[in-house]
Amino acid sequence: MTTGNPWAAILAGHGDAVAVRDDAGTAFSYADVLALRAQFDATLGRRSLVFLRTANSAASVAAWLALLASDQATLAIEHDLGPDRLTALIDLYRPDAIIDPDGTIAPGPGGTALHPELSVLLSTSGSTGSPKLARFTAAALLANAAAIADYLGLTAAERPFLALPTSYSYGMSVINSHALVGACVEVTAHGVMQAEFWDGLKNRAATSLSGVPFHYDAIRRLGLDRLATPTLTTLSQAGGKLPAPVAAKYAEWAAANGRRFITMYGQTEAGPRLTWLPPELLASHAGAIGVPIPGVTIDLIAADGGVITEPGVSGEMRCTSPAIMMGYAQGAADLARGDELGGVLMTGDLASREEAGILSITGRASRMIKLFGTRVNLDDIDAQLARMDVPGVSFGQDDQLRILIEAGEPETVRAALIAAFSFPPRGLMVKAVASLPRASSGKLLYGALGQAWEAAT
Repeated sequence: MTTGNPWAAILAGHGDAVAVRDDAGTAFSYADVLALRAQFDATLGRRSLVFLRTANSAASVAAWLALLASDQATLAIEHDLGPDRLTALIDLYRPDAIIDPDGTIAPGPGGTALHPELSVLLSTSGSTGSPKLARFTAAALLANAAAIADYLGLTAAERPFLALPTSYSYGMSVINSHALVGACVEVTAHGVMQAEFWDGLKNRAATSLSGVPFHYDAIRRLGLDRLATPTLTTLSQAGGKLPAPVAAKYAEWAAANGRRFITMYGQTEAGPRLTWLPPELLASHAGAIGVPIPGVTIDLIAADGGVITEPGVSGEMRCTSPAIMMGYAQGAADLARGDELGGVLMTGDLASREEAGILSITGRASRMIKLFGTRVNLDDIDAQLARMDVPGVSFGQDDQLRILIEAGEPETVRAALIAAFSFPPRGLMVKAVASLPRASSGKLLYGALGQAWEAAT
């Protein structure tokens, strides 16, 4: 099978350079990746919908790159996704094949029609068990990877140390942007609280580290001096807002130690990166999301639909970019649909812009929070409560998801929600109240939820 996918020629240009290496020392070159692509194509026999069960291993990352450079359409899912959720996804989208992290191929039910330009499907929630997916072309992911490589100044000499899940759009973007320039991704299955993580960061000569707010908060508590390895030069953060005091502390440390600390903002639907804060601005603008990345235009839209031009006035962020998704998928029939957005995305986030052009998030137009890097749609939580026949409502802020219920045992409900959404237990709290705050019409008073929470036992 031949492919017009732009990624195939890009990877071929890197020859025998090492593409990925893992904790065990297993490595794949870019030539190995293309050989794997040929193997997948020969086995599948035709353009197929593939579920790739990912892990933080060299074989898994190589499989991702092989599929990215192929004519296949790929959904990356965690290898340890619960069997019930995996079965539900298979039933909903009917893949032709399921590939394990080691490259083993198992047949799927098949039969799903695919749009000719569909290349990648990404979960919009941060949990790949979500049935709602974003549809991307290979060209869109290439555009975002090129922009990231541009503003970060990536070269083939980079060796990013990747602990983020490789099915997560942030982890995926680290792989893609470094594959674009022919660098070697040093992938690890160890977390920041493990000694093996720190040994690997040093011994594998890592040049950069990417993390979400949880990672950098943990590193701060462990001691930033752990980052003072001879080769580490760049720290990048996305996946949620880092508290301004923490960002300022990293800015101070980076400046004193000759490092770069770069904060970024994005959404999965945008491929995923949209803005970055240049490190020289971090100390003076801690908490801001910065400026658009190359190729991205951001307008702030008022409630009446007009474009806001005045500094300091909040509006919903409208982003124009070649990396914007084609649209959403909520079932197999949607995979045959073409581009429905035309490169324009309403983010649901409210922001204001300084005279110097620096953007800062001021709120959300929709009921969304981020729980340690995972986007959580509060309406989805409320729908799950309804399915559980538990009268309740969710609210909160980034890294602090709160649930008020009128019936049921709080710990039982909490455990059920963690199981249903694969939430990290930290940051999810449930309290019971006699009645939720409502208007006389019966409509929930969302503005009173905080007060009700404080009054609950």
